[in-house]
Amino acid sequence: MPFMYALIFLLLAFATANAEKVVGANNSLDAPQGAKSAAVGTVALPMLNDLPSLAQNPLQLSKLEKLSLAFTHVAYFEETSYNGVVMAVPLKDAGALGFAVSRFGASDIPYIKEGEPLPEGDEYNTLSISDLLFTTAWGKNFGKWNLALSLHLLKRELDQSGWGFRSDVAASYEFSKKFMLAGFIKGWTSSAVKWESGYFEYSSPEAYAAFKFREPFPYLYGNMNIYWQSTGILSSESEKETSAWKNPINWFLASNAGLEFETDYSFSLRAGLVKISDANSLTLGAGINPISWLLADYAFQMHSELSSVHRISIAVSF
Repeated sequence: MPFMYALIFLLLAFATANAEKVVGANNSLDAPQGAKSAAVGTVALPMLNDLPSLAQNPLQLSKLEKLSLAFTHVAYFEETSYNGVVMAVPLKDAGALGFAVSRFGASDIPYIKEGEPLPEGDEYNTLSISDLLFTTAWGKNFGKWNLALSLHLLKRELDQSGWGFRSDVAASYEFSKKFMLAGFIKGWTSSAVKWESGYFEYSSPEAYAAFKFREPFPYLYGNMNIYWQSTGILSSESEKETSAWKNPINWFLASNAGLEFETDYSFSLRAGLVKISDANSLTLGAGINPISWLLADYAFQMHSELSSVHRISIAVSF
């Protein structure tokens, strides 16, 4: 256990030392994927049973017991979509491995080349833009501790192509059956993308904190879960107005929070806010576990300016 404390301390020290660098590389990896965590304000870290969100939270693997597959479809505005598949394999005493492949983008976008006249009818030229995301992750339970690592590769196809990478580390501690605290360092080795033109873009590490509080409600035949996840702590993502160190109140109001009521009848209801101070960031959702090896989840997210976002996730275990 002292080794784990030392590892976490070193990672935090490394992240702090690099907190003033450019931000922006590999942002597609941050798009919420699992419908379960998306429905509670996109809080992913303290939720250990939402396999589709593996890219945001490798801790999903820390307590994996069975071979599992998960599928996600997200319908965004203007025909943009996210589709992903995850496979997780238990390794007995060595923890578990997870693999994810996904595509985030849009196809058949009409465009007109510079200097060309407007086409007649629907005979437009079309193009596609997309990010292909590849994730490999490992997680293991150490008693009350859960530890996980992940490595991501990004293949971007826009007006020019590029490859990127990022690696993350996450840990959580279960104080009791009711309360769990989690931490996450995104891009602890830094994060980078190199374009065909030779331009090199990178991001410094960022850290997050989260918790889960569980309260049984036997008279309502279920349990209430309260989730909270911070915005960036190291301020490489946060503006000065929401810095944890300069304005802790605004920093807290910029964080994510959600509620989940799990009934004893394999059905759950969820709600949350992607940003506590913004009522227009409301998320809603539900989940059903009709048989032991099947989970199905749905999430709805409001948007203050664009159309609403819908997510569907399905997970099966063998």
